[in-house]
Amino acid sequence: MFRSRTPALAALSAAAITLATVAAVPPASAAPPAGTDPIAGFTPENARWQRQYERLLSAVPSGKEGQALDAELSAEPGLTTTTGDRHRVDRIVARLRSYGLEPEVRTYYAYLSRPKRVSVEMTAPRRLDLPVKEKPRPWQKHFDQVIPGHNGMSPSGDVQGEVVYANYGRPEDFDLLAESGVSVQGKIVLVRYGAVFRGIKPREAARRGARAVLIYSDPADDGFVRGPVYPDGPWRASDGIQRGSIAQIQLAAGDPLTPGWPATKGARRVKPSEAPMLKGLIPTTPISYGAAEPLLRALRGTQVPKTWQGGLPFPYRFGPGGTKVHLDLKNDFSVRPLWDVTVRIPGSRRPDQEVVLGAHHDAWTYGSLDNLSGAENVLQVGRALGRLLKQGWRPKRTIVLATWDGEEYGLFGSTEYAEQQAGRLRNAVAYVNMDGAGGSEFGAAATPALDQSVIDAAKEVAWPGTSGTVYDAWKAQNDGQTPIDRIGGGSDFQAFFQRYGVPAMDLGAGSPGSAGNYHCSCDDHYWMTRFGDPGFEYHAAMSRLVGIAALRLANADVVPLTYRPYAAETASYLTDFTNEQRQKLGSVVVDVSRDVQQAKAWQAAAEALQARADDALRRGDTAAFRRLNDKIMQAERDLLTGAGLPGRPWYRHQIYAPGIDTGYATQRLPALHDALFTDHDPVTARAYEARLYTSLRAATRTLTP
Repeated sequence: MFRSRTPALAALSAAAITLATVAAVPPASAAPPAGTDPIAGFTPENARWQRQYERLLSAVPSGKEGQALDAELSAEPGLTTTTGDRHRVDRIVARLRSYGLEPEVRTYYAYLSRPKRVSVEMTAPRRLDLPVKEKPRPWQKHFDQVIPGHNGMSPSGDVQGEVVYANYGRPEDFDLLAESGVSVQGKIVLVRYGAVFRGIKPREAARRGARAVLIYSDPADDGFVRGPVYPDGPWRASDGIQRGSIAQIQLAAGDPLTPGWPATKGARRVKPSEAPMLKGLIPTTPISYGAAEPLLRALRGTQVPKTWQGGLPFPYRFGPGGTKVHLDLKNDFSVRPLWDVTVRIPGSRRPDQEVVLGAHHDAWTYGSLDNLSGAENVLQVGRALGRLLKQGWRPKRTIVLATWDGEEYGLFGSTEYAEQQAGRLRNAVAYVNMDGAGGSEFGAAATPALDQSVIDAAKEVAWPGTSGTVYDAWKAQNDGQTPIDRIGGGSDFQAFFQRYGVPAMDLGAGSPGSAGNYHCSCDDHYWMTRFGDPGFEYHAAMSRLVGIAALRLANADVVPLTYRPYAAETASYLTDFTNEQRQKLGSVVVDVSRDVQQAKAWQAAAEALQARADDALRRGDTAAFRRLNDKIMQAERDLLTGAGLPGRPWYRHQIYAPGIDTGYATQRLPALHDALFTDHDPVTARAYEARLYTSLRAATRTLTP
């Protein structure tokens, strides 16, 4: 049975605490409400007031409201720039207005693809037209608006050729093919989803001379091998197709033709041939494992190694030989409008400082999990804040609520917003992201400076189906650990964190089988109400969690960004980099010993600053709070380099970036790693070591009195 209320909330009666008790700023003469536990970054008195606000906020989100929101917003597909997407935006705006908020729709104009013709025909050893779209289910309305299987930003092409199977399409997979004497030159490569970002797969195939790529979802990864399939279970059915963009987001994000500046109407645009995100691509389309089965079954050649064998009931082979395919793709490219929805709640004391809470509302199909779950949680937080505002409450810092458009094609809406608001983001405290936030298994990624904020907020919210909190369930699911990943790629945090240095956290929750509905027409209200979160209580819990996290960042006397562990991690990354040089190159080519020492100096400065902050909080020294906050908010920005990373200047963060060969996974010390191990360019690597050293010195000076 799911529990819909937090332990703290259950202890309160309506008479004990009401919305009417909330004030914009606690009067000096008023006694604070009861409460004993401290909150990082708050004076004891303000911590007690903060806990009252948190209880009030937590009382508002509900499973019933979450389910109603999802039924409404997933009523039709919401592919970005389409009529269904605009209807979704209008519904979001209407909801926010009903909460007493003042939403703004921001329009940007992005270059993207739409499928006009998708044909995949097996031509040998027999002729067979393969399906390119799922079959409709009786409960799915507006199914004609669901596009066929499509890899966004794929070039068009009419290609015929033999098929070669290349496992996950990673660089090492193509290397193994070459070692086995199998060439993909002139071939159509068949790869399965998983292991790396889908855009890496056609890039690697193209580098080796392939003419086209087919990507399928193997049942070993997310189909019948894992459990019952849709509609009887959560896993992918044989006709389920994973759509998704192949834009090279490891090189840049946002509208491909305006890299680094906002895609407003009339904006300057580069030619598509000059756009980093469109580099090195060949015709690519996704198919289901039902469509892939006859192709794989007919392949000849050497049997693949065990690690390449998927879940279909026959031995997989490399090819070529046996299987031929005719792929005919016609994708229309154009600049089209998309729509972000934002709400700005001005702060009472520092309106120039912002906390942004965001999630994307667009989807490849209906998108109940990806990512209406996140967008609906933003709305639930908005509903709660709207109630507080009606009682005269205001946050100390500005809170921005956002639902972004165009995430699925390449993080379009969030990136264009960030590029347009770059000046304002200099004062942003943090960005809180959700991308898939409605399930029983919690997960988090963050800059190290926000780790403790994530943990502290997780301790405040009850987790449905358990007797404890999010934190307790998180530990139980991870053998007593609370793993927080480092921010890599693939969601709306990228521009905020990796281009503008805004500290960020990404909070999510999925259920067993969530991989099975990813970017499929089965990601719908039916799936969510039966398999993902039937009572929508996990949605409500996540709304409470992100609401508390954002509220603490907005109201803290001293912003709770802690850099001591960040500096220690950075020192360990540098040590690992030195060890990797010895392992791969046989010697140390780029000396980072001074960077290690500087990271340790940064750590010492962070410890001293924390001691000053703790003392100021004990004394209630408001003058010191302002000085401390200015320093704390600058430190993450110090880690950027104006030159950008080598070969991908859109990215500026020198500690974390998406992996150049993975797209999603985090690459630590990306400039050093890319220059030395990818580009084999020690001169450039040494130049970036100097930039990193300068940044570490700046971060140390920032935190020093």
